[in-house]
Amino acid sequence: MKFKQKLMILGTILSATSFAGSIDYLSQQDAEYLAHPAMVGKIGVSGAYYNPAGLVWLEDGTYIQVNNQTHLKDYSMEYNGEKFKSDKASPAVPSVQIVKKAGDTAYFFHAGAIAGGGSVAYGGGIATFPEIANKFQGMLGEKFEAEFLSGSTIHGQSYYVAFQGGIARKFNEAWSGAVGLRLVDAERKFKGEGNFEIAHKDIPNLKVNPKFDIDSERTAFGASGIFGLNYHPNDKFNLAMRYETETKLDFDNKESKLRKGFKDSVGVLGDKFYDIIGKDPAIKQWMSEGSGRRNLPAVAALGASYKVAEKTTLLASGNYYFIKEAGDDLGNFDHYDNGYEVAVGVDYELNEKWTLMTGYQYTNTGANEKTYTDTDYVLDADMYSMGAKYKYNSQLDLMGTYSFVQYKTDKNLKDITYKKRVSAIGLAAIYKF
Repeated sequence: MKFKQKLMILGTILSATSFAGSIDYLSQQDAEYLAHPAMVGKIGVSGAYYNPAGLVWLEDGTYIQVNNQTHLKDYSMEYNGEKFKSDKASPAVPSVQIVKKAGDTAYFFHAGAIAGGGSVAYGGGIATFPEIANKFQGMLGEKFEAEFLSGSTIHGQSYYVAFQGGIARKFNEAWSGAVGLRLVDAERKFKGEGNFEIAHKDIPNLKVNPKFDIDSERTAFGASGIFGLNYHPNDKFNLAMRYETETKLDFDNKESKLRKGFKDSVGVLGDKFYDIIGKDPAIKQWMSEGSGRRNLPAVAALGASYKVAEKTTLLASGNYYFIKEAGDDLGNFDHYDNGYEVAVGVDYELNEKWTLMTGYQYTNTGANEKTYTDTDYVLDADMYSMGAKYKYNSQLDLMGTYSFVQYKTDKNLKDITYKKRVSAIGLAAIYKF
C-alpha cells in the first residue's frame, strides 16, 4: 500500500484506453517501450516484465532500472454537435525493475501500473448526458421537453498498481524458463454532476430539474501467474514467449449519491429516472448495484531479436489478449473480440556510447461500435516510437524516448464520436552493481 501511495503522489497513471494495450492493460511498462515497443524478444533489464526467462543471459550482477513516463493527452467525445474534452496530462508515470543474476539463475522484480483507466477531466460533463436527456424525453412522451442544461467537470480515475517477481533458470546452453507471481491492487473512481430540465409544453410553470450526482469508488485485489520460456542458441538470435494467467478482480462498489439526487429533485419520478440511468452501459458499472468481476484477461506474448549486422539488431513481437474468456459480471466485455498488438523495432549502435532506437506498433483492441461508452472506449491505434541510450560509464546507462500514438476515430451505436491523441516522453536510468 505504501508503494501505491508513492506512485499516486508522483502522478496519476494513464489508462490503457488512452495508450497501448487492450481492455484495461497497459503495455508500456517502462521508458524503453516508448523507443521500440517490440520488447518481448529482447534480453535486458526490461525483461523483468517483458521477458523474464531471458534474464539469465545477462552478465552476473545486480541491476536496477528506474523509469518515468510523461503522457500528454487530448481526448474528446461529441454528440449532436456538443463536444466534451479532456486534456489532463499525466506528468509522472513511474516504474522500477530489479534483477539479480548469478550463474544460471536470475531473480526479478517489477513494480508499476499494469492497467487502469487513468485520470481524465471532461469539462462540462460527458456526451452520455444529452443522450440521457433524450431517454427522459422518450419516457415522458411528446407533451414534455427534456434537456441537458450543464454539467460539472467529470473526473475519472482508474489505476491498477502491480508488484511482480519470480525466478528464471537456465535449462541448458540454449533454453531457459521463468515463473513468477503478480499482485494487483485496483481502484476505479467516477465523480461529477449533470443538470437536466423537464418542462411541460402546455404548462410553462411545470418544470422539474433532475440532477445526476455521482461519487463512485470501485476497488479489487487479485493475483496472476507469469510463465516464460527463452531460446538463445547464439549471440545473434533470441526467441522468447511469456504467458500471464487471467487476473480475477472482484470489484466492491461504493456509491450512494446517484439515487438520492434523483429522489430529492423529482420525487416519485426519481426511481424511474434512476432505472433509465441504470440501463446505460456508460453508467451502470458505477452505480450502487455495480459490484462484480471485471477480470484482467490472460495474455500470451511472443517475440524475437536478431543481430543482422555488427551494429544493427532487428526486433519483432506480439501480444494476444484473451478478452472473450475473461470473467465479467457487468457486461463490460460484451461484444469484444480478442485483442492483439504487433510491433517491430531496430537498435543501432552508433558508437561505444550511443545506441539509437526506433519502432512501430499496431494495436487492435478487439473493440467495436457496440462496445464504446463514455467511460470505456478503447480505440485501435498506430504507435510511432524513437529513442536513444547513452552509456555514461560501465555501470550506468541513461535513456530518453518518445512515442506518438495515432488513434482511429470511431462512433458507438448512439452516434457518439470518440477521438484521442497521445504523446509520451520516457526517461530511464539503469545501474549495475
